[in-house]
Amino acid sequence: MTESDFFPAFVLHTRPYRETSQLVDLFVATAGKVTVVARGSRSARSTIKGLLQPFIPLNVRYSGKTALKSLQLIESQSLQVSLPGERLFSAMYLNELLYYLLEHDTEYPGLYSLYFQSLLNLSDINKPVAITLREFEFVLLQQLGYGADFEFAADTGLPIEPDQFYRYELESGFLSTDIQDKLSFSGEEILGIAHQCFDKPLVSTAARRFCRQALGTLLGNRRLKSRELYSAFIARRSE
Repeated sequence: MTESDFFPAFVLHTRPYRETSQLVDLFVATAGKVTVVARGSRSARSTIKGLLQPFIPLNVRYSGKTALKSLQLIESQSLQVSLPGERLFSAMYLNELLYYLLEHDTEYPGLYSLYFQSLLNLSDINKPVAITLREFEFVLLQQLGYGADFEFAADTGLPIEPDQFYRYELESGFLSTDIQDKLSFSGEEILGIAHQCFDKPLVSTAARRFCRQALGTLLGNRRLKSRELYSAFIARRSE
């Protein structure tokens, strides 16, 4: 078997299937989200059980013409990416976004490389978590077809003004408004996001709020397990 028979991939999610198998949702570099059957992977004698874990760079081979593929071979490229402390929950969050938002068998150019790099950034305690997450979220929105225009108002076509306020609608963009509330953004915040000034507290907070709003709409306000686990982790730590 040659190296070209394999595709780079990460495990996003697994669940039991029949008596000894698993359904595995993979993020494949050349095919996006792919669901495969890993036959016998839950049996005591399985040789691949330890590989079907998140955050391990894999090479996989699968076959099938329907939405549900059959996993044929799997091997690790390297060890599992080490994610210390709270950073594990951020990586779990990225996995949930991909699991819930990607279309099956659809390639997203460049997203796999960004995801891999984001995991490596999260593994480095010297790299800010917030910046890593925002960069990934904005690219993901673009790949899903919901990239926003942060320089021009959608309703007027005029440049965003620093001292004006705007409301964001997923299907439209930023619309001028006189209302200043938790759903509105100042032009200064929007322009800061446009220039990716995520190291500035004002822009960082606004960018997080924007991504929560945009991705929340796409997720259908689904509650994410990574956030629940993170909240529980913080609560235990403060006891």
